Amino acid sequence: MARPEQRLVRDGTPLRELAFWLRDLRTGTGLTYAQLAVRSGYSVSTLQEAAAGRRLPTLAVTLAFARACGADQGAWQCFWTEVRRAVDTGASVAPVPPWSAGTVGRPEQGRTGEPDRPEGQGRPDESGALRPAGKRRPKVTRTARIAAASGLLLLVAVGVPGGLWLASTPDRPHHRDFASVVVQNKVAIGPTALLEDKTPAYLSSETISHCAARDCKLTGTEMWSGAKLVVFCWTRGEKLTNEDITSTGITRNEGGVSSDLWYGAKWKDGRTGYFPEVYLTPAGRGGSGLARCSG
Repeated sequence: MARPEQRLVRDGTPLRELAFWLRDLRTGTGLTYAQLAVRSGYSVSTLQEAAAGRRLPTLAVTLAFARACGADQGAWQCFWTEVRRAVDTGASVAPVPPWSAGTVGRPEQGRTGEPDRPEGQGRPDESGALRPAGKRRPKVTRTARIAAASGLLLLVAVGVPGGLWLASTPDRPHHRDFASVVVQNKVAIGPTALLEDKTPAYLSSETISHCAARDCKLTGTEMWSGAKLVVFCWTRGEKLTNEDITSTGITRNEGGVSSDLWYGAKWKDGRTGYFPEVYLTPAGRGGSGLARCSG
């Protein structure tokens, strides 16, 4: 008889990460272990042990698990191989899974200087420009939006798009018109781990979290770590964090960041939206020398 699945503490180590992604894969399909056993040809206990994080499952079991869930076996073979190498060499940090390279391993989003807080912007109009927002929706205090390959996207923008423009006053200091920033779609876990999130970051039409569920996500703008994004102004919105606040030792994690700064950004098809700085590399935080956004 199958045992209840024990809670897995994600600490960034190779075996725990492999187990975490196996569990995430199964959860995403909605399959029970009994159903997975029928599909894979392995017993429930073998599959549960593979996702327990105590020891490295065999490649055959891992691939059968992935195949039964409809995942890309090539991607899982690469990930398993890297995990085994990490285990064999005694590495304390897990390799990054290759899901962001376009494979399906298992198919959402800060500390800065404090410029004046501008009015928020809202949903795009018919032209794709952002218009001022009305009453802001209830605040969500944390999010862990949101697996990895560098240079997935290279976005090129020419000029500043309409609808969001740079605030201008006679004594306004000189600012850059735009900047190229790099996405860091990672979650800070425990005292040291900084791991790729299981879902991509994306642009949104409002400066609030969970836009995929709140009808403010810009469809088709998904990004993983390493993606480059053109930004042209900053604004303030809902405060987000990349920290898993339930993990032990998170207060000591130097990769953790919380911020309410958002960037105005231009997508490759001309649409404009917002992106939170909490999901950028440190070099892209703090305003990037840009002017604040104004509707």
